[in-house]
Amino acid sequence: MEGDRRRIKWAALVIAALLIGACQQAPGSGQKPAKLTIAAVQGNEDAALKAVAPLYEQKTGIKIEIVEFPYDQLYEKLVTTFKANSATYDLVMMDDPWMPKFGTDESLQPLDSSYGFKRDSDIPDVVYDVGTWPPPRGAVPPAAKGKAAHLIGITIVGNVEMFMYRSDKGAAPKTWDEVKANADKNKAANFYGYLVRGKATNPVVADFLPILWSFGGDVFDQNWNVTIDNAASLKAVKFLVQDLKAAAQPGPESTDAADRDRLMAIGQGYQSTVWPGEITSVIQNASVSQVVGKVAYIPMPAGPSGKGVGMMGNWLLGVPKASPNGQAAADFITWLTSTETQKTYVDNGGIPARKSLLNDSALNQKNPYFSALAKSLDAVPNWRPRTDQWNAVETILGTNLNAALAGTATPEAAVQKAADAIRTLMKGAGY
Repeated sequence: MEGDRRRIKWAALVIAALLIGACQQAPGSGQKPAKLTIAAVQGNEDAALKAVAPLYEQKTGIKIEIVEFPYDQLYEKLVTTFKANSATYDLVMMDDPWMPKFGTDESLQPLDSSYGFKRDSDIPDVVYDVGTWPPPRGAVPPAAKGKAAHLIGITIVGNVEMFMYRSDKGAAPKTWDEVKANADKNKAANFYGYLVRGKATNPVVADFLPILWSFGGDVFDQNWNVTIDNAASLKAVKFLVQDLKAAAQPGPESTDAADRDRLMAIGQGYQSTVWPGEITSVIQNASVSQVVGKVAYIPMPAGPSGKGVGMMGNWLLGVPKASPNGQAAADFITWLTSTETQKTYVDNGGIPARKSLLNDSALNQKNPYFSALAKSLDAVPNWRPRTDQWNAVETILGTNLNAALAGTATPEAAVQKAADAIRTLMKGAGY
């Protein structure tokens, strides 16, 4: 009898423990939460996300809370949150240059092995590649070599840097040599042949990298040897800081994207590189632009290499390792990136990566850059070097490029100084 009582008591304890465990949601569990919290970048990039999020609550009953931060603050917030392994956010928006940092630190849940994400043929492979760690092509950081590749981020803003020009004043340039010729030909009083985005650090690097790659140069080779000071790279630097500057607006070393957009929108610029967000918010915005219908968009022109290379600037959604709502977060990503939701997303200014939407004729009437974006993705744009040291590298390179553009350093001196500093940095980081 005593043994029976003990067995009954033990069984009751086991059942109670199971019931308690069922009520407690484990990390990555499939239970439905009341709310999902997303850390997002404040600006054009998350506007469409905010517009469609309430539809998900209507569909599922799960509230979507979007917490916004300015660009730099978002990165720092994610770094500190991940370091503390805090379950503050269920989903995070990430600029693609941040992926090496978060991939190296293993801050994100693998979406393929944990939640069954597979590639969709309607989305270019390069879009999945940019969210994969370790990177499936290009130089791989030493610490990531030999590790299994996993999908840790899904693109929700299909950014690729492209080229814009005044189609009412001339034909599309096929090469960077034609860009220079058109710049010289069209430069006039208060009308600039090429708008250089030359502000120090990130802005000038973003303007420069497509030129660098199209000229056959690069920051690193496949083994992380610094190549920014080789002949092809120096030629690209001179093309920007001498040839294009000669036809550019005054003070290009102080110009950022907003300044470039304003000049283009008020009819004082002939051509420049451009991101989709600039197109939708300014250039094609009739409330602020005087050139709607007068600007066309194309993939990057070809350099001496014979190829034009655009730059990816995708924004991705990932699921932090510490989130207890992994399955629900993954379900939200699936819903957001579905064809039907993406149609509504586009209607609210979102930038898709689906080929069926980018090549849709009706959508191209409303979004005249969609076709160029589709072609840019098909051409396989490049991404910034996949190293967790990129922020520091970009600062070094952008500071020295800016000095050359401002005329306070020669192109040769700027390139050498940048190369020396980057070599020191990378050696200290174990490369």
